[in-house]
Parts: sequence; structure tokens; C-alpha cells
Amino acid sequence: MGHLHPGIAPAPEREEGDFDLLRGYERIAARTRDLLEATQAGDWDAVETIEEDCRELIAQVRMHSGSRRLAPGENRRRIELLRAILADDARIRRRLEPWLTELEQYLGLRAPGSLQARP
Repeated sequence: MGHLHPGIAPAPEREEGDFDLLRGYERIAARTRDLLEATQAGDWDAVETIEEDCRELIAQVRMHSGSRRLAPGENRRRIELLRAILADDARIRRRLEPWLTELEQYLGLRAPGSLQARP
């Protein structure tokens, strides 16, 4: 696990202590890919661990995102990474949606056959 998407090269290394924003996005993309693989494998313990990793990485990126402006090439790369993250997230949601619908029905949060959760 810990894969980058094909065609996305890793960001160059920076000096220690200097947070690399693109590296943060790469790490989120890699962990999101890991999350997709764990979901597909039904490894729910790994899903829980990876979700926590993602939350921590996202918090780091948010904390540092205002610290410097990205160059145009870096911004294009950030957008590539965000698209990869969103694509994997959509695959994860498609995988989980039938199960979540059943759970909502079981808990009485959604009427059978309904597309929307009850208020």
C-alpha cells in the first residue's frame, strides 16, 4: 500500500522541518488509494486506520496551505492530485453506498426504496 497514481511523480525532497505541501497532497492521494484497496478487500480494521491517517494528513495540509503560494506548475500538480483523490473517494463511496443504504434502512433512517434519508 502507499501507492501514487500512475503518471504522478513524487515531489522533490525539501529540507527537514520545511513542510512540503505537494508531498502532503501526495501522501493523501496515496492513503486514499490504500483506503480504496482496503475497502475493496473488506479489511475494515485497515479502513479505520487509514481513515485516521487521512484525517491527520488533511489537517497538516490545511495548517500549511496558507503558508506559501504555489507556483503554476505546482498548482497544476496539486489539481492532478486532488482529482485522483476525488476519483478514489467516488469509487469508495460507490463500493459502500449499498451497504450504507441497508444500514440506514435497518436503523430506520431511510424508508425502504427511498433515495433520501429521513429528517
